[in-house]
Amino acid sequence: MNNDAKLKTNPSGVLIIVGTPIGNSMDLSARGIDALVNADFVLAEDTRVTKKLSRIRNFKIKKLVSFNDYNEDKKLSLVIKKIKEGSNVVLSSDAGMPLISDPGYKLVNECIKNDIVIDVVPGPSSIITAIVTSGLATNNFYFAGFPIKKKKARIDSLSKLAEMNTTIIWFESPKRILSFLNELVIVFGNRQAVVARELTKVYQEVLRDSLVSLISHLEKKTRLKGEYVILIEGNKYLNIKEIDNNILNKINILLKTKSVRSVVNILIKETSLPKKLIYDEVLKVKNNK
Repeated sequence: MNNDAKLKTNPSGVLIIVGTPIGNSMDLSARGIDALVNADFVLAEDTRVTKKLSRIRNFKIKKLVSFNDYNEDKKLSLVIKKIKEGSNVVLSSDAGMPLISDPGYKLVNECIKNDIVIDVVPGPSSIITAIVTSGLATNNFYFAGFPIKKKKARIDSLSKLAEMNTTIIWFESPKRILSFLNELVIVFGNRQAVVARELTKVYQEVLRDSLVSLISHLEKKTRLKGEYVILIEGNKYLNIKEIDNNILNKINILLKTKSVRSVVNILIKETSLPKKLIYDEVLKVKNNK
């Protein structure tokens, strides 16, 4: 059954999740426009953003309703009531697929509980766009969303991911991108990584290098802006239990003038070995002196 048939024959209305452009307005599909135009009302994170999109792509929306992290709980029961009464509702986001680090999960859950038909009009995703252009492994990946705000909890969560042998992806703001990359170096070592911003836009930027080199590059910029997507390679050293002789020799030399912590930090930045492996080896060398 196509989307038009659902809208006409389902007496209780439907919820249609519509993916919106992540930067380039031309990425909104014809099917997405059709859903937005025919909906009785559209739930939007920021109605101004959706209005602007409709102006650029030259279509009209019957009714726009604000639906975001701040008012989702308050509006949930009313939206369900309207759909059950026959309204066809579109859930959109400011950019990308709704529910991906955006509101909407609770609404979808309630629709399922109430046997409401849910349809999806797929659209752009910064996660998929970033990983296919990254050059990192795409056979499997882990999306970690936005980092936890509290530092201790954030470091703990990063440490749990450090052993994964899969590409890992995060979102981060320009205000915190540098501090977060520095934390990645401490926890993951100097692995290969990718930092992407302004995806699909005119000034799209995809930087591919080691974490330390990426930090150095970003530190030279006068202003960091745009939402960042960060990707890091998986742990290639998962089964490695020993460090080669070159690094062992360096540990011996460094320990003559530096503390254990300093030696560990130096080697984390110079290699892509896991922190725990380096730390254990440095301690072993020191204790055997």
